[in-house]
Amino acid sequence: MKKWLFKLALVAMTFLLLPIQAVQACCGFIIGRQLTKDGTTLFGRTEDYPYYPNGGKHNKNYVVVDAKTYNEGDQIEDESNGFTYPHAVNEMKYTATYDSARGDGSNGAFGEHGFNEAGVSMTATVTAIPNKKVLTTDPLKENGLPEAAMLDVILPRVKTAREGVELLAKVIEEKGSAEGNVVVFADQNETWYMEILSGHQYVAVKVPEDKYAVFANTYYLGHVDLNDTENVIASKDVEKVAKESGNYKTDKDGNFHIAKSYGPEKYAEGDRSRTYAGITLLDPDSKVTYEDDEYELFRSPTDPNKKYTLEDAFALQRNRFEHLNGRFVPDDQIGVKKQGDDGSNDTVRKDQYKYALGNENVIDAHVYQINPNLPKSFGGTVWLGMGPSRNTPYVPFYGNVKDTYEAFKPQTATYDPNSWYWTVWHIDQMAIHNQDLFGKSIQNHWKALEEQLIIEQKVSDAKYAALKADEAAAKGAEDQVTAESIARSERLFKQFKQYEAELSATLKEAGRTDDPYRASLPDDYKEPTDASKPSEPSTEPSKDEIKPSKPSTDPSKDETKPTEPSTDPSKDEIKPSEPSTKPSEDETKPTEPSTEPSTDEIKPSEPSTDPSKDETKPTEPSTDPSTDEIKPSEPSAKPSEDEIKPSEPSTKPSEDETKPTEPSTDPSKDETTTTTTEPSKDVTHPTTIVPAPTTNNRPVLPTNSYILVDPVTGITLQNPDFAQGGFNLAASVLKDVQALKDKDYQIYDIQLSNQNGPVHQFSPTVVTMPVDPKKEVESVVGIGEDGKVETYQFSLNEDKSKVTFTTNHFSSYGVVYKSATKVEEKIESKKLPSTGQTISMVGIIGGVLISALGFAFYVEKRKHNKV
Repeated sequence: MKKWLFKLALVAMTFLLLPIQAVQACCGFIIGRQLTKDGTTLFGRTEDYPYYPNGGKHNKNYVVVDAKTYNEGDQIEDESNGFTYPHAVNEMKYTATYDSARGDGSNGAFGEHGFNEAGVSMTATVTAIPNKKVLTTDPLKENGLPEAAMLDVILPRVKTAREGVELLAKVIEEKGSAEGNVVVFADQNETWYMEILSGHQYVAVKVPEDKYAVFANTYYLGHVDLNDTENVIASKDVEKVAKESGNYKTDKDGNFHIAKSYGPEKYAEGDRSRTYAGITLLDPDSKVTYEDDEYELFRSPTDPNKKYTLEDAFALQRNRFEHLNGRFVPDDQIGVKKQGDDGSNDTVRKDQYKYALGNENVIDAHVYQINPNLPKSFGGTVWLGMGPSRNTPYVPFYGNVKDTYEAFKPQTATYDPNSWYWTVWHIDQMAIHNQDLFGKSIQNHWKALEEQLIIEQKVSDAKYAALKADEAAAKGAEDQVTAESIARSERLFKQFKQYEAELSATLKEAGRTDDPYRASLPDDYKEPTDASKPSEPSTEPSKDEIKPSKPSTDPSKDETKPTEPSTDPSKDEIKPSEPSTKPSEDETKPTEPSTEPSTDEIKPSEPSTDPSKDETKPTEPSTDPSTDEIKPSEPSAKPSEDEIKPSEPSTKPSEDETKPTEPSTDPSKDETTTTTTEPSKDVTHPTTIVPAPTTNNRPVLPTNSYILVDPVTGITLQNPDFAQGGFNLAASVLKDVQALKDKDYQIYDIQLSNQNGPVHQFSPTVVTMPVDPKKEVESVVGIGEDGKVETYQFSLNEDKSKVTFTTNHFSSYGVVYKSATKVEEKIESKKLPSTGQTISMVGIIGGVLISALGFAFYVEKRKHNKV
């Protein structure tokens, strides 16, 4: 089912007089620059895709649309509803994050968010549904401007955020809107929030720089001064339509209230849960309650000194109610199998299940960071969290890139190992369905990577900020920016593939299956009745990984995609046991268990050692890796400790634990006869933590494996490539550096080595060095082998106790301080006797006067001679 079908459902729903909204898709946020630690503006959105049968698995492509010149009469035509609009003669370059299904005539483009070359950014949209009364007066237009085309119509034409609002307003007035929507525009000077309220009505406001906002799928604007044209842009009939519809609502002071007039009577549960979670996460001391009638849009933190960071924005989009201490549980955990049950014995009440910000339907999370210190053409940085936000890494890209890495481009409808989206989607699926194995460790792995990337980006920002006053030079840097972006994407994608393979191997060690191809198929996919057993698919990209051919979207034609094994045991060719009237052992039990704990690993007792008594004992394992797929145990999707804590199993083995039950003669029931000790439903009991499996005798998820620290000097090196292992760091203080003679400096000899010896050249590495916070750092320098001094762009941490810079060569590095005391000492030193010789000021003046008189006499004499 494509998005256009769901759009039709939305329209139909508005005419069914529903009193509340039922849509649970997308949630946005804004944090003004006065509320951030680094003075940047943050805004973003999670794009949710809850549409059957592909809910939560819908490929996205991050690409660059080149600038283009159009002829008169050329039009943009949207395939989702037939909307058309003339192209501008000249349209600018911009980035977009399209649906991969675009171009097939059924979906629409859905570019969603991006930067243009003028430095304007936008995210579009958060869907909102107007109430039935206002739609009777001003209905939505069937072929009006849809979300699917909005980015392509607006972004390539506007040079400021305000222009973006004005153009969008113009299009709505001319063509009407196909949907209710919320849109955000930003440039380096201002940020605008816009609500599209009905077919032709809208209100946009300039966002206060000292406020934050969280907004889900509904309207939030209360009273605004419609006469304040500096800060408000609104349709001229916005009040009139509300009055004519009979739904004109006011606030407690009698002022026109926009959200109450155009929105639903009550928040939908999914909108309430996400808004409440976002507010209380950003402001734990807020007085809001879950039951509030309305949530104010633009808010100030309770603590006036509160400042936010990028990590806070990422945490917002990942949030699964962890901060509410068990009050709510993400509703994607309903009916999920936990240790010892089939999902029917959930230990939380139904009213505890809520729709989370980091939910199962997110397909594209993004955070825009608008840095006023960068050149205008850069726009800022988008931190792209392609895939489900709950377990996906955020990676930075400047707005002026001219191309993107090839892994962002495959337009494949199901799992593709060459795709960035499908790779991180698969990692999320392994994480969320095997929480008893991985817990929060995968998310922590990404957080550690993001810490590294944030440091790298600060260094890069400092480098390019030097070009702000020279826009021509900034424009000329686009090729370098693009090359750096693609190189980093390639490096990270290779790491993601390695990480994906490690996680998949861990699942197999634990006796669990992992088939991303099957999991990515539509929910209504029907298994072939005569399919043969495939070999286990590889999650590794092909050797031609950066230029994959476009696979068929038809699963039956995809040679690399395995079909699911037949459910008929008699057709499973790899089963060695002879047919019997009794269910085959291979049908009811897996192959020989791994030494790693299985899904029943909380059983403390050992299985019976008498094979004659163990009627369900499996046959010896086959060397064919595909045997993993016949294991009937489902991957556990046990929620994390913050969500649902199962009770601690008894340490005293029961008969069921030490002795398996007799298998049923009904094969369909064999899976449920595998015995476990069902945990107590008393959720107050402590939880037994099962150690995570290891791969190659090391932790599967080393969260700090890319960080090296020298304990003597405190110098830190950060590089994801260190995760390969075997690297060592040693640093020592250097004195008497001749190239820095007479300067106040601190220089270190930084030595990186591995098992093969010293490493001098390496991939770009972030170096952090301690400095004296009482002194002002003039420069970060490197001393070459020839003794020459080279300076590096650097950044200081908040308390000015550390500097950070990036290098790919390891030798001698350090800082040079500015020192007023040094200057004073030099001045004072002139007053000290040097060689015992003194010169009288009178003598100096006299000498000057004599010389001047002599020169004057000489000039006069020459004139006389000429005459």
